[in-house]
Amino acid sequence: MKVNHHIPFQTTMLKPQYWGAWLVVFFMWLISLLPLSTKHTLGKALGTLLYRTMKGRTKIGRKNLSACFPQKAPEKIEALLKANMQQMAIGALECTHAWWGDMQPYIQKANIIGIENLLEPLSRGQGVLMMGGHFAAIDFNLPLVVDQLDGEKRLAYMYRPHDNPVIDRMIVNGRNRENARGFSKDQGKDLIKWIKSGQVAWYACDQNFSKASTLFAPFFGIQAANLAMPTLIARRSNAVVVFLRMHRLENGVFEIEVSKPLENFGEDPQKDCEMWNQELEKAVRMHPSQYFWVHKRFKKRPPGEPKFY
Repeated sequence: MKVNHHIPFQTTMLKPQYWGAWLVVFFMWLISLLPLSTKHTLGKALGTLLYRTMKGRTKIGRKNLSACFPQKAPEKIEALLKANMQQMAIGALECTHAWWGDMQPYIQKANIIGIENLLEPLSRGQGVLMMGGHFAAIDFNLPLVVDQLDGEKRLAYMYRPHDNPVIDRMIVNGRNRENARGFSKDQGKDLIKWIKSGQVAWYACDQNFSKASTLFAPFFGIQAANLAMPTLIARRSNAVVVFLRMHRLENGVFEIEVSKPLENFGEDPQKDCEMWNQELEKAVRMHPSQYFWVHKRFKKRPPGEPKFY
């Protein structure tokens, strides 16, 4: 049985200050009507344009890629950066298909690896925490995970609400059209209760959260700041913890892979963040152009280290 968790329309959303946001929603809906192949073609062109014009973001991406792949020549880094901008733009357009389009043809063709690592603990009533990362095809791949769940099981995810309520409503309602629901970063206790009740949640905290990021672990050999929240969630919910990889393959097939349970996750915050960063790095190396490189992942430094950017 599907139970959607939608953000209802409110008349305050019609205020003039939100008219621009409604135009964005309308434009995104129009894009959703296009074939997925067309979205990919447009996304590649848009990504090329962004690569040429978004100097601030490309500077961050270039710095990240050069540091994480020091063996690559500058021209190889530049080609990877351009491909990355294209992949992220494709992801931004194809998410409209996940929010409004027919996903069944892609669900049927999807390559699902290790799904038993998710379904087995759920079948015996134990909740699952799926650690993840910010890959280009997040919104398209989440419905693929939802389709694998049995009976009353639903997928939850933790997210940061958009500052604009109209845009936030579009994103949340799009993601929640299937058996899914979002928990904001302020609803950690509710998420723990959700997992403890035998449900599954996806959590990608692979970004720099400034003061909240208190732990450091190697990511491509560079110390990256991390949250202790995954350990807290796993410990209090008694969850089985796995890592979820999600990628778009060149043949148009979407692929997700659920790792084997991460052993002893929840016992030691430092070891936990080292463990899931290793899983994340392994996944990124498989398709490096599909990771969110234009984020300042290494902004916060360990005491005594100089600024990275």
